[in-house]
Amino acid sequence: MKIPPVALVLGIAGLIPFVWGALSLQLGILGLPGLAPREAVLAYGLMIYSFMAGTHWGFAAKGNWALGYVLSVMPVLGFLALVMAGLATVNEALIIGFASLLGLDVWFWKRGLAPRWWMRLRLGLSAVVLASLVSIWQMG
Repeated sequence: MKIPPVALVLGIAGLIPFVWGALSLQLGILGLPGLAPREAVLAYGLMIYSFMAGTHWGFAAKGNWALGYVLSVMPVLGFLALVMAGLATVNEALIIGFASLLGLDVWFWKRGLAPRWWMRLRLGLSAVVLASLVSIWQMG
């Protein structure tokens, strides 16, 4: 099944802040006055991470699946646990978190609770997000 054009365009547009932040830090270009690239990307990343984690709640609701509800809240709880326990920085927790979200995407998709096109969209978007976050982390 084809990825809906609106989902594809919005998904790609959502990558702009991640790529901007990575390029700004790696190349020292594209800076914006008064905006720290690392902090801006991490704040944006937290919003997108929460948004993406929330999609799993919708998938669980579609299947009225108790385990799905539990799994859908685990990414955010895991993120908080890592950061609050001092086991990971926000950047590191986002890298772990976005990779984990991809695993949950597969879990829900294989059960028919996510759209058939879902993984085609998520794989590409996640690859860019993770590459950007790793790039930013390396500049640490």
